[in-house]
Amino acid sequence: MTKITTKQKSKIKEKYSYGYALEMYKPFKYEEEKFNLKLEKDVYYIVRFDGKDMTKDYKINKEPINEEFFKTMKETFYSFCSSKKNIIFAYSFSDEISILIKGPKNSTIEEARIEKILSLYAGELSILFFKNAQNNRLNTTKNNVFDARIIQTSSIYEYFISRQAFAIDKFIMQLKGKFNIDYKLHTSNKVLKELEKKGIKYNEFPAEYRYGLIYNSKEKLESFEFQAQPLKLKKLLN
Repeated sequence: MTKITTKQKSKIKEKYSYGYALEMYKPFKYEEEKFNLKLEKDVYYIVRFDGKDMTKDYKINKEPINEEFFKTMKETFYSFCSSKKNIIFAYSFSDEISILIKGPKNSTIEEARIEKILSLYAGELSILFFKNAQNNRLNTTKNNVFDARIIQTSSIYEYFISRQAFAIDKFIMQLKGKFNIDYKLHTSNKVLKELEKKGIKYNEFPAEYRYGLIYNSKEKLESFEFQAQPLKLKKLLN
């Protein structure tokens, strides 16, 4: 029978130590670091969150707005944004939220890691939505969650203009369905003219329905049309 030397016994004892595990994991840690991207110092980023299947799940016949769902999203949006010191500006409509953030000066903190931000923020939004849905007695049939994506762009102003354009079009087209306006009309101006003929005053609908929700870290703001007040939007983004 082969005898086990003292040196071999020592190795066996060390086999499941932290140092042993760390050494074994080294090649995987290297692969992991390839995706450990970080926000660049003082560079602006936009993170967009989308609710999975929420538009479909909370649609009520031809109603343009499900008020319970809207209330839930509104509470979720403001609660989430106000809890984050790094959010400069944010915009939301339907089941979508876009936030503007800037890369921190310290690249070692958790808020600098893109993977961390996307996963943690999306998870937090999902939990907030679920809790608010319960409080508002929203008829939730699924475990709704948010996905997240990030972009780095210098065209911040144009980005938020484009997201609001989707929101305005979406609400007007939903009004088209509710008030039985010709489905062949695909531009907002034509639909608005038909609404006017029916005595429906578009401007009397709540501004947050027409333009979406906005958040700024410095002040509480009413919803407004971005392209109609470009200087105001640019000031909020800076």
